[in-house]
Amino acid sequence: MRPQFTFYRSFWDAIRRIKKDKDRLSALEAIIAYALDDEQIAMTDVAEGIFILAKPTLDASKRKAKNGEAGGKQNGSKPEAKAKQTAREKEGENEKEGENEKEKEDECPPPSPPHAAKPRFTPPSVEEVAAYCAERGNGIDAQQFVDFYASKGWKVGRESMRDWKAAVRTWEKRENGLKSAKRWDFNDF
Repeated sequence: MRPQFTFYRSFWDAIRRIKKDKDRLSALEAIIAYALDDEQIAMTDVAEGIFILAKPTLDASKRKAKNGEAGGKQNGSKPEAKAKQTAREKEGENEKEGENEKEKEDECPPPSPPHAAKPRFTPPSVEEVAAYCAERGNGIDAQQFVDFYASKGWKVGRESMRDWKAAVRTWEKRENGLKSAKRWDFNDF
């Protein structure tokens, strides 16, 4: 026996469309009797159709109330219920601590979270590019490289640049491709 229940808008929207007063009253009484007293009463066929649709919602509401999720006072006050639940959870944690310790020894280290902060791109200075190009011995003009990407807002196509060293290597490949193309004299063919 419950002191209250939630009467949903969907119940009313369905019931008020019933044309006959007898059927409408039967549906209301069936929902109320079931929700408050857990009693299924005799009803008209039309009312039974509405009741069948409302019953799963009423059952879910009862389960929530029984488990203390719906609020109000169930088996004592909310603070008491929370204290009991916290105590039960701690008991379970203490029992499982030994098992978890053993399991953790066998596990691989957890992967880094997918939302880990990536280092933000910082445009390189001409000196940094020149040092990298000298290290690679590629002969790329560092000032030209920096000016080119600075004019594009350090974007590659529509995407923001993520790795300027990769862009240098791309320029390097392009330069090597142009040099090899210049070696061929197509008039020789």
